[in-house]
Amino acid sequence: MASLPHLCTQMPIPPELQADADMKSIQENPLNGHQITTGAPVQGGGPPTSLALPIGSLWKNGRTLRVKILNGSDKIKGKIRQYGSLWTQFANLRMEFVDSGNADIRVNVDASGGSWSYVGTGNLVIAQNQPTMNFGWLTDNTAEDEFSRVIIHEFGHALGCIHEHQSPAANIPWNREAVYNYYQVTQGWSRAQVDVNIFQLYDRSTTQFSAWDAGSIMLYAIPASLTTNGFSTGWNRQLSETDKAFIAKTYPPEGMDIASFNTMEIRPWDQPTKEAMKRQTYPAPYNTPPKFAVGLNWLDIDHATNIRVKAYADNITKTAADMHIDTWADTTLYSAGCTWMRIAADDPDFQTGQFSTQDDHPWQNPQMKTSRAIKFDRPFAAGGAAAPPKVVIWLNVLDMQAGKNWRINATATDVTATGFTIHLDTWADTVLYVASAAWIAYPAGKPGVTSGTYNTQDVRPWDKPQLANSGRVNFPAGVFQGTPKAVLLAFNSMDIDQGKNLRLRLSADSVSKDGFNWHADSWYDTILYSAGASYIAFA
Repeated sequence: MASLPHLCTQMPIPPELQADADMKSIQENPLNGHQITTGAPVQGGGPPTSLALPIGSLWKNGRTLRVKILNGSDKIKGKIRQYGSLWTQFANLRMEFVDSGNADIRVNVDASGGSWSYVGTGNLVIAQNQPTMNFGWLTDNTAEDEFSRVIIHEFGHALGCIHEHQSPAANIPWNREAVYNYYQVTQGWSRAQVDVNIFQLYDRSTTQFSAWDAGSIMLYAIPASLTTNGFSTGWNRQLSETDKAFIAKTYPPEGMDIASFNTMEIRPWDQPTKEAMKRQTYPAPYNTPPKFAVGLNWLDIDHATNIRVKAYADNITKTAADMHIDTWADTTLYSAGCTWMRIAADDPDFQTGQFSTQDDHPWQNPQMKTSRAIKFDRPFAAGGAAAPPKVVIWLNVLDMQAGKNWRINATATDVTATGFTIHLDTWADTVLYVASAAWIAYPAGKPGVTSGTYNTQDVRPWDKPQLANSGRVNFPAGVFQGTPKAVLLAFNSMDIDQGKNLRLRLSADSVSKDGFNWHADSWYDTILYSAGASYIAFA
């Protein structure tokens, strides 16, 4: 068997640890839930067979990862340090190799176990007395290019990279029967194992990915005999230029400023509670307590009872605020997330406020349509003349009856220099007890700021539901000279079937000065007819 190919496997998270892995991933890096990334889309995500929530697996940017090599000769340990740390030449991460104490990555050298690694933050749920990576065929006599190939590859997994041949962008013309036979002979894999390790692509809704890279260190060699047209690749033994660019954009020198909170920062999704709170400290203090506009951007709620959720800020001081996501009565809230924008009380440009259907009528008297004329604290102007501002609407409270589809639409109309009309509407047979929304208004010509909306119906009709939905937002030319500092997203509408849990999540990738790719996704068996969001981006 010495002449047969050596292949690594990505270790899936044990099912009983998946909820804890989701929580620890978001605790480590809140962007794993909010998933806003700059530049080209990057690789990451859970194992392809997982039915877990769409959680990323990236470490906190700028992090120092403690790495402990559990055994092996001095030569092998030296090679692991040499090649494993190559990624950090291009990523905003550091590796500290330690001999004692706890470690984030624990490397075993054991010929009986093959070569494998857990992916990214999945390492965090593996017991400290267990390895998170194994090298199954390294010896003191291993060739230098094999040391390079396998060590860089496994550490790529440890940083959150997937197998390149399982990228959603891969379009390899496999000869499936030849592949089944090849891996049965060379690896002893069953057809099911081949399906999982070779054919099964990561879901576009849970994986950020690039154009497929035949030179990637994360790619298996592909013999010509395994494809229908003779396509082949050899063993890649060093980082490709695309690998370097991806990891640099995944862990950039300066990350985006994303305001986000997810209940899974506090507890696992499978241990629902009525209340979740995080104290958020500002990067710099304000002269007086700021105002907050809060919007929901993630929901996973059981369908058996009413949909009830509320995201808000309180205990607001000059230096910090408490961010809350709560439910009440008999609702089961598995997870939820929100974003927010802080606005100085004396900000000369931005104004914000809140409107609830309960400002118009009590919750016990639900109505299909609710609107209110909003008057700005001060009129907006441009060039010395009155001018309508831009208005952003974010939903942050919902209370809808079970047994009817969940439909809500929040809009702003009749925008003038002095105010606008806000609408919180439903339709068909939905029973909307309460809805609330935050609004943000700013001068239409303000430099370095832009906003807008998008909807799944921009890319498909509502009556053709699907889990993964994406499109492109193009910023107006010249608004940004570089990548915006922040892109904030929150729901402004949804239409979801009541027969399954309400699961909905917003994210964005490929953020640049020109725009971003938006995603409005559900997962598992949810039937998502449509969803919409409002965004604001600023330098």
